Amino acid sequence: MIIKAIMLAAVFAGSLTAYAQSAKNFVANEPINVQQLNDFEWYVREASDAQGRSLADFSKNPNVQLQFKDGQLAVSGGCNNFSTSYQLDSQSLNISLGRIASTKMACVPELMAQDEAIKKVIDNNKLHLGWFISKKKDYGELNLRMENEQGDHLLLAFEQPETIAFLEISNESKLCRSNEKSCPLVREITYDDLGNKTKIGEWRTWQGYIIQGWQFNPRERQILRLKYYRSKRVSGVCGSSLSRAVLDKIVEREIVQ
Repeated sequence: MIIKAIMLAAVFAGSLTAYAQSAKNFVANEPINVQQLNDFEWYVREASDAQGRSLADFSKNPNVQLQFKDGQLAVSGGCNNFSTSYQLDSQSLNISLGRIASTKMACVPELMAQDEAIKKVIDNNKLHLGWFISKKKDYGELNLRMENEQGDHLLLAFEQPETIAFLEISNESKLCRSNEKSCPLVREITYDDLGNKTKIGEWRTWQGYIIQGWQFNPRERQILRLKYYRSKRVSGVCGSSLSRAVLDKIVEREIVQ
């Protein structure tokens, strides 16, 4: 059984508009917590300096993503990948970053400019976060703004998971019905609010076993918490059409002899 994700975006957009400051479209003093950062996939839409001048063009590559998870901030989708630790102060809306590690690839100038713009903003000990009302339809109404002490900032749009589900992955696999490849055996798990299993589905083959952030291990049984996004279609369970599956966390894992 697939659990519907909490529709935070609708709640924010409906309840926060009254707080918008007309000068800069900021949402005044509205708290941000770690769960909100973790619950969405964030994509860079703008990078600007303190005077509002663009640091790089993200319109031709809108897939540069910032992911917050388990105290780590990761940047991917451009030329190089960046990663650092972070700590959020929900009261001051400040986020403290650790030392940034990055790959050292060379790419076309447009992608390198995106890298430099992101690094210019996040290569600081402290950033300020704030919700931002955008008038650009492609961004969605509510965005997240990250600003460093020099005034350089990123504007982030989010992609909200359509559903969240728990999937048990067996270490065994069988021949897929749609092709000649082997597919892992999976079954859906339902939990109550206390974390108890209330329903266990039937085993079936996972036809589209590409799960972002996860790889099949024939020596392990695992239960995954997955987020499904509808922007990029993939083949799903038993050949049905499901949303793109992204690993949120491994709930259980067991080595199988």
